[in-house]
Amino acid sequence: MAKLSHNLEYAAALAGVKLAQLMSPRLAHAFGTGLGNLTHAVLTSRRRIAFDNLKQAFGNSKSDEEINRIIKGVFQNIGQTLVEFSRFDKIGVEGVRKIVVGDTAVLEKVYSEGKGGIMLTAHFGNWELMGSWTIACGYPTDSLIGRQHNKKIDNMLISFRQAMGVNIVSLAKSPRSVFKGLKANHFAGIVSDQHNPSEGVVIDFFGRPAATPKGPALFAIRCDCPILPFLLKRERFDRHLVISGEPIYPPHSGDEEADIRTMTVAYTKFFEDHIRKYPDQWLWTHRRWKVNI
Repeated sequence: MAKLSHNLEYAAALAGVKLAQLMSPRLAHAFGTGLGNLTHAVLTSRRRIAFDNLKQAFGNSKSDEEINRIIKGVFQNIGQTLVEFSRFDKIGVEGVRKIVVGDTAVLEKVYSEGKGGIMLTAHFGNWELMGSWTIACGYPTDSLIGRQHNKKIDNMLISFRQAMGVNIVSLAKSPRSVFKGLKANHFAGIVSDQHNPSEGVVIDFFGRPAATPKGPALFAIRCDCPILPFLLKRERFDRHLVISGEPIYPPHSGDEEADIRTMTVAYTKFFEDHIRKYPDQWLWTHRRWKVNI
């Protein structure tokens, strides 16, 4: 049954991809919006999770009506991102240079130091374009990704990323490949904003304790390179704006766990500050807060 389910899932995904690839960028954007509206209507449990998360994050500062508008925008952004992702081989590296607008000064500064850097982002805007942007700007980038249970879907997603020239590093493999890339002055692209119960550090996120991955800070400390926090804000179908934070360098206090916490707090604050400004661009449908204290 699992094999049949995976085959049906793949067939549906492939049909959607083929359809999206036939469309113009503007029409594909509308298709993604429609896909988001459909999933918003169907996935009631995810709507409830998003509502609870937003209500606890913003309290009485936002009405229920405002929160529901944000939630619909969240689903629309997810649909638009999935459709854009499926069109990576149509967009290409040259297309990324046209639709992503950002200052490379931080990248150039860190690259000139010769130790690599942790290119850190969140599930915000079109997060998949973030690693493609550094490639388009001429910087070698290794993207750390999780694997999908459906192998056919997994291979499809990998092919989308490879179409942009991104080197794929599986999170399931040994971290040696990450260290090797950093020592070769590569950027390591990591998405680090979801619940991590086993190897996380508990810090405040929107005023609530959240188990946050310690891996990005650990890589940075062990390789003596900075964390570079970035977000990619969706502005319209053909424009994405890079939001860059200041590099976060290892404090080297002599207490590794304390340094991990300091760096993790710093990049998480960067994420929170901008999610507060543009709440419809973040993935509120995830159960981010599972820590019981």
